[in-house]
Amino acid sequence: MKIHQITDLHVPDEMSDDRFVHVRENVLRQFRFTERELPDLLVISGDLTMEDGSEDCCQWISQNLPDVPVIVIPGNHDDPRIIEQVFGPWPTQKKYANCNLVFLDTSSDELPHDQISILGALDAKHPCLLFLHHPPHLIGSGFMSKNQPLLNHSVAADAIAVSVVDHVFCGHFHNAATVSCDGFELHLTPSPAFQIALDSESFTMEEFQPAVRTIDIESGCVSTELIYV
Repeated sequence: MKIHQITDLHVPDEMSDDRFVHVRENVLRQFRFTERELPDLLVISGDLTMEDGSEDCCQWISQNLPDVPVIVIPGNHDDPRIIEQVFGPWPTQKKYANCNLVFLDTSSDELPHDQISILGALDAKHPCLLFLHHPPHLIGSGFMSKNQPLLNHSVAADAIAVSVVDHVFCGHFHNAATVSCDGFELHLTPSPAFQIALDSESFTMEEFQPAVRTIDIESGCVSTELIYV
């Protein structure tokens, strides 16, 4: 199975200021790459719009999506009701022949207890991959870890560690990283809007290129890389 993940699109309104004129084209570059590669699934893991919860921008994203199956989950800058209205409801769990995918909602800036309880009941027959917006672990020592972490990241990480989840794919921190955590691999996917330094205590933007995370699952093995588009 082949999966693409993108996150933190932060699509601006058409009349947005000049700092973000590049964003829509970057998102279209991601979509065109996915259209060429035709994965089995595209996952968009939250923070779709620059103006929080903009239905117009969600509609723009929906109208330009590549012709592949898509699952969209909300981030802290999204209105889950609008995400569901425009893109349809996201499944908590979706089983395929060779993997089990889990999609949880951290739009409240924490992983709710009822969703943490889902982790303990997951099937262990195949590789289990978790998608959510926030990293369930601190990454780096900079602005995002100090000011914008998942509020109950320690509880979430402990729950994932004792579950059958092997790999976690997220965004929110606007940078790229792979971190070996206790019991799982954590993969941070960057934004096509702007990149934030992971180790600067002040909010510091870095130069970047838009990227799509590719995830391949074959014979019980999971491999992933970032493809810059």
